[in-house]
Amino acid sequence: MGMESSSAVLKSPKHAGLTLSTKDVDTGVQLIAGLTSTLDPEEALRIRRKIDMCIMPLMCAVHVIQSMDKTTLGSAAILGIQEATNLTANQYNWLGTVYSLGYLLFEYPQSLALQRFPVGKWLSINIFIWAIALACHAACKNFAGLVVVRFLLGVSEGSITAGFLILSSMFYTRREQTLRFGYWFLMNGVGRIISGFISFGVAHIKTAWFEPWQWLMVITGLLTLILAISFWFLFPDSPTNAWFLTPDEQTKAVQRIKARLVHELSASSIFTNERRRTKQV
Repeated sequence: MGMESSSAVLKSPKHAGLTLSTKDVDTGVQLIAGLTSTLDPEEALRIRRKIDMCIMPLMCAVHVIQSMDKTTLGSAAILGIQEATNLTANQYNWLGTVYSLGYLLFEYPQSLALQRFPVGKWLSINIFIWAIALACHAACKNFAGLVVVRFLLGVSEGSITAGFLILSSMFYTRREQTLRFGYWFLMNGVGRIISGFISFGVAHIKTAWFEPWQWLMVITGLLTLILAISFWFLFPDSPTNAWFLTPDEQTKAVQRIKARLVHELSASSIFTNERRRTKQV
């Protein structure tokens, strides 16, 4: 049966009384429904390169910013945050713990939300909250205020890894994902290098009304805010609504993931059957 309408209903002859509305079916499945032709390998490679050019820079930029933001507290300690907010050594250590608690406690809720809402938009909202929380460090005058912003920072950053794993599975095959993960984590080192230069620069800013550590928080917060806005407008939620792909390319982008998945499942099935035969012998 063709999927001509989102209100159409599929009925299974094998399962009496079981119906499935096509509006509940994944958009990618609807896009490639009825396709029987195979995808040319050269065309699949061209589409993958196009995807790389448009989404990998943004994903790598997020990891750069995330790495920078994780080091801001350590840099701020050198620049005078402990003296300005009257932190004891124990309180300063707790700020790192509170961030990790926020990250850990909201990892599961974030994963549920990523399945419920458009992934790209949800990540953009979290990056925006993370940017505001980071910039708000500059307004904190005591331990309590820093605890709140550090916790919010952990909550919002907890969406990134899970979200990127979901997005990668939409755009890349399993084998391709491994290399892309390496690119992301390579950006952690880049982020620390950039953070070091920014920290060095703000240490030389001399203003009576704003301390160097506050400049550090505001500057990194603004960079994160720019990234959040860019992510909202430039990063697609899935291949089916990727702005940089034509309708034909969107179909082929989904088709190439399906073809690879079918190949991997087939290979796995053959391997399993061979093991069973070996045991029987």
